[in-house]
Amino acid sequence: MKLLLSICLVLCIRVSVAQTDTIKVHFLYGSIPAKNFKGAEPKYFGGIKGGHVNIEARGMVLDFMPGKCPIFPDNKHPSGGFRLNHSVYWDTASSKWMTILVPVSSQQMDRLLQLFASNTQQTPYDYAVLGVRCAAASYDVLSEIGLVKQMSRRKNIAKNFYPKLMRKRIVKMARKRNYTIIRHEGRSSRKWEKDKGLF
Repeated sequence: MKLLLSICLVLCIRVSVAQTDTIKVHFLYGSIPAKNFKGAEPKYFGGIKGGHVNIEARGMVLDFMPGKCPIFPDNKHPSGGFRLNHSVYWDTASSKWMTILVPVSSQQMDRLLQLFASNTQQTPYDYAVLGVRCAAASYDVLSEIGLVKQMSRRKNIAKNFYPKLMRKRIVKMARKRNYTIIRHEGRSSRKWEKDKGLF
């Protein structure tokens, strides 16, 4: 019995040590100007189906951003790609956003940081309207470290064509695994996307 308890204790310690890091998956919600603010509020790319996704680790934020934003990707000569920043680019005080805190193992963190470095040095694909955009790119990175199921590029583009589609998947995973979800409501001068059936 003592031997069994000792084995269980060692396994618990190994698991707790292995998962010492946390990454953040940030979502900016899509929006359009509210009814009485169409002259005062700007229009954003994608409108109500727009928004953005990025991944934060160790104080660095990995964004997948457009360049010339072609309809179809030019993977041999990409104009868009991954960028590293020190924070999210949107106004966190007045925008609608969600952040999911995801525990990762040290191996997953190491792999993620490798991807941060390699993808920003040479993007693996171009940003395109009918190609990889921020959601598909972020999903691809998370799949590379084993957090979500890997997909072919074509399937990933279809399944994560805009941020809300990816957000629904990640929220369901977070609720199932009891991850921390932080939500912030946006200013009333904009009409924001809603999360029907998620909360």
